[in-house]
Formats: sequence, C-alpha cells, structure tokens
Amino acid sequence: MNYRSKIFILSGLYALIALFFVRKLFFGYYYGQEGISLLPINFFEIVLFSIAVFVFILVLITIAVLVKRNTSPLTFKKRFHFLIPSFMGWIIIFLLLDRNYADLVVPVAIIIYGLILLNLNRFVTSRLLYFAFSLLLLGTISFFLPAYQCVVLSLGFGVFPIIFGLILIRKGKVPV
Repeated sequence: MNYRSKIFILSGLYALIALFFVRKLFFGYYYGQEGISLLPINFFEIVLFSIAVFVFILVLITIAVLVKRNTSPLTFKKRFHFLIPSFMGWIIIFLLLDRNYADLVVPVAIIIYGLILLNLNRFVTSRLLYFAFSLLLLGTISFFLPAYQCVVLSLGFGVFPIIFGLILIRKGKVPV
C-alpha cells in the first residue's frame, strides 16, 4: 500500500469518526441530553468548528508523517498547491459562518475540497480527476438538498476518500 492511498483512507476515517462525534453532540444539544444543551449556541458552534479544525490538522500531520517515510519528498510546489487553497477555503467557510450562511457551509466545503483536488491533479495522478469531479457534483447537488447535509458531509469527506484510496490500492502502483 502506497502512502497516497493511506492518506485518503486515513483522512476518510478521521472525517467519519469526527462526524460521528459531531452528530452525537448536535443531537445531544438539540434534544437537551447530557447537559450539552446548557451551553450557549455561540460556544457550541465554536466547539463544532474547532473539531473540524482539529481533524484538518490531524490530516496534515498524517500527510507529513506518511510523506516523510516515503523516499520521494513532497516538493514546495505540491505543498503550495494544497495549503494555500485549503487555508483560503477555511477563510471562506469562516466568513460564511460569520455572516449566518450556515446552510451554505457544507456545499461550499465539498466544492472547495473538489477544487483543491482538481488543482492537485497535475501533481499526483490522473485518477484524482474523477474523484475531484465527483466531489464537485456532490457539492452542487447538496445545494438543492439542505436536509441531507450530514449525509453529504459523510459521503464527501468520509466515504468517497476511503473508496478512492481503496481504488488506488487495487489499481496497483500510482504514478507520481
């Protein structure tokens, strides 16, 4: 198993675990269970946002560790084409939350993730193009399905990366 497939599989698992805990926190807050409903809504939103930031940092650490173990180093160009759009995406998501457009956060996050992968396509593998377009399609569809945002999040950030990582394993060696 190469490091690229491990990165996709582990990031998908991290996202699914985080979504499980966020969903549990959300329903605990909504239905008044476990004392979570006593938190002010602003603090609860900060907790949810910090969980997302924690998972993002965990994925970055995982990428750094797995790439460091590999013999081919991660060039500055690849880092630049991943980190700058990622941080800009975080700024856009934060601004959407700040302006009370919370219903647009999930579709925009999925679309930004698809655009980042589309940007990385020229550096990693041509198969990444299909994954990026499927995320762009999923993000566009999620604009019209606001009631299923949790499902869209789990598909876009959890299930799709795991499936893509398994496809990379099955196809064998991934070209650089």
